[in-house]
Amino acid sequence: MIHTKQAQYRTYVVGAPLSEAGETPRAMYWDMDDPYHYARIAPGGRAGEEFLIVGGEDHKTGQQGDPAQARWDRLEAWARERFAGFGRVSYRWSGQVVGTNDGLAFIGRNPGDARNVFIATGDCGHGMTHGTIAGLLLPALIAGRRHPWEALYDPSRVRAGAVGRWARENLNAAAQYGRHLRPGEAASVDDVAPGTGAVVRRGLSEIAVYRDADGSVVERSAICPHLGAVVCWNSAEKTWDCPAHGSRFATDGTVLNGPAAAGLAETKAPRPARAVRKRRAPARKRASGRRAPPRFGRKTA
Repeated sequence: MIHTKQAQYRTYVVGAPLSEAGETPRAMYWDMDDPYHYARIAPGGRAGEEFLIVGGEDHKTGQQGDPAQARWDRLEAWARERFAGFGRVSYRWSGQVVGTNDGLAFIGRNPGDARNVFIATGDCGHGMTHGTIAGLLLPALIAGRRHPWEALYDPSRVRAGAVGRWARENLNAAAQYGRHLRPGEAASVDDVAPGTGAVVRRGLSEIAVYRDADGSVVERSAICPHLGAVVCWNSAEKTWDCPAHGSRFATDGTVLNGPAAAGLAETKAPRPARAVRKRRAPARKRASGRRAPPRFGRKTA
């Protein structure tokens, strides 16, 4: 149940050349805003060229709110206020960040699993640092040796100071199941525009519908195979994202990010409506030519 101790976020990045190489000191810059922002220097493709990489504007996966373009625009505005040499934005992208309740990675034996299953996850944006630590710590644990950092990064650790964040993140995840009670994002498949996706209700079923640029439609179940939340459309990456625990899926349902271990299920084609056969009225008997005797009244002479 390691997914209950960490949360998945989307993070956004823009990159632009600096007008004067060496003008901005090589350092890591960040603020304490929520959502936060950071900046660092990276070498460009030409000799002496430098780029400023600016990132942040994170949100929980599947809970985007503002469109991705608005977040990229805010990153650019943040950088221009602080770095005079920030040029025209040449690159923009987004990525997946996994955060833990206490800000440290989980590196060690996977709780509740076999003793030979080890994990390294929850980098909290410090993947290079935690990757190096995992390279030192995991070999020792696999070989059965003690390591001074074992308890610090133990995935089964529980820290009192992290209980508040643990509760907030899990309550937020639980609230996402309310999407089952909402109407579909589109009334029908015909309302899904080319190059976009939307959840469509079909009776009691929720269908993830994607229409590609040439008009072809791909339908998959909108139910995340991990724990059953309803996925939502990520227009920036053209993926289906789970708002509960952060799993992500391609337009054809292929799993891209866990904790889901399988893709979105294929859907059954809707049954065509059964034609109602009208029953013919019984044919009327032809008259025989004989006069029928009266049923009521007196007998006449």
